[in-house]
Amino acid sequence: MYISINHVTKNFRGKPKALDDVTIDLPTGMIGLLGSNGAGKTTLMRMLCGIIQPTEGKVFIDGQDLSASASRRAVKGILGYLPQHVEPYPNLTPLEFLDYVGILKGIDKRSARRSQAEQLVARVGLTDAKNRRIGGFSGGMRRRVGIAQALMGEPRLIIVDEPTAGLDPEERIRFRTLLAGLGAERTVILSTHILDDVAQTCPYIFVLGHGRTRYDGPTGGLIEAARGRTWLTDPRSARLPEHAAVVNALTVPGGTQYRIVTDTPPDGAEPVEPNLEDGYMALTINKETP
Repeated sequence: MYISINHVTKNFRGKPKALDDVTIDLPTGMIGLLGSNGAGKTTLMRMLCGIIQPTEGKVFIDGQDLSASASRRAVKGILGYLPQHVEPYPNLTPLEFLDYVGILKGIDKRSARRSQAEQLVARVGLTDAKNRRIGGFSGGMRRRVGIAQALMGEPRLIIVDEPTAGLDPEERIRFRTLLAGLGAERTVILSTHILDDVAQTCPYIFVLGHGRTRYDGPTGGLIEAARGRTWLTDPRSARLPEHAAVVNALTVPGGTQYRIVTDTPPDGAEPVEPNLEDGYMALTINKETP
């Protein structure tokens, strides 16, 4: 699977550019897509799915130019997509809904659809509820049905937007393991605000900010962006540096201890080994505006 995004810009009337001259070649495997709200992540994912077209530039998937309708149809045949908000039909059971999705994906043989549906229901942990109506499911259970439908048809390109939202810690670990296994043979683009999900599953990261590329490369490279710049403050410090990015805060005896990323640490701050969250926050320093 080869994805090439060439000088892509997307304008929406009356709004800032959703994407601004983005160029990147994405590798096969697990790819973490990071960025704050409004960074352009959803626009990019919808573009890769062929739902919207760029104002300028080109998108190619396995040599298919997505500006052509025939190419978009071809790509949809190898695509599994889980949008951030998905509502499976409430009057269907998980098996019935997955059978319906299989029909839409061109799986003509009923026995093949049924076999895939049974396997996917088990993989997302819904075997005991496979014959219950989806309308009675919790939010997390409906999310798992959405995950299963994205995997119907054994797609070679899987795009998932906040897939672990609403899942408990055990479910998140199960789904991370599932994605990691899929990424060994195909391309999986994982968009999430949960950086630990990316750290545990994605060897490659693409970061968007205000529609522009902020970073693309190995996960370890993003961590290196915070090396020598990550500190724990003394809780007795008078104040934080003006341009410090606060990663987290912890109440300790004597005040609040902050984990910060900055080039100018306050007196008494101790250097610490950076992690992915620190590296991500390092990108925000002096880049809060377009």
